[in-house]
Amino acid sequence: MKKGLLNITGDQVRKVLREALTPTFLIILAGSALMWYASRLSIEYTTEMPLSIRIDGEKYRLTAMVTGRGSVILAQRLSLKRKLNFVLDELSSRPSRETPGSLTITGTSLQRAINGKISDLTVVEVIEAPEFVPPAAEETADEDPAIETPKEKRQRERAERREARQAEKEAARSAESEVESEQ
Repeated sequence: MKKGLLNITGDQVRKVLREALTPTFLIILAGSALMWYASRLSIEYTTEMPLSIRIDGEKYRLTAMVTGRGSVILAQRLSLKRKLNFVLDELSSRPSRETPGSLTITGTSLQRAINGKISDLTVVEVIEAPEFVPPAAEETADEDPAIETPKEKRQRERAERREARQAEKEAARSAESEVESEQ
């Protein structure tokens, strides 16, 4: 029986691969890949990185521009559960422009505080600083329904966006039904 051209080529390729992929070659290939990866992680990088912080027991997520060795950045990203704890007295804040009764933590004070807690990385800039609602403001917000907390504001904005999308869908459906009825 004759073998087709593709079968002969496939057999030859398998034979070459079997001879080339010896255990010694694979070990050397894996070792060189690890050495290359380690050398790439020893370079200084600047990148955006999400950080988890706690201010007076409240959890916040922020984005910061950090500089450090690649291995340190990778280790910090893999340990996202590690939270940095701060007290509001350690940080500078100003009244929020968006939410009455809440405070916006200044980026420079967060930058200094984070640099003091993480020694291997340098925070170059805090891109997104969190809003903080002091306990006294939360009590005032409970008493005065006109003042909403940042969480309530986010929930309200999500509900408004959801309602707007729903209204757009209804308008599109009614436009489709009008076109169908005209035909």
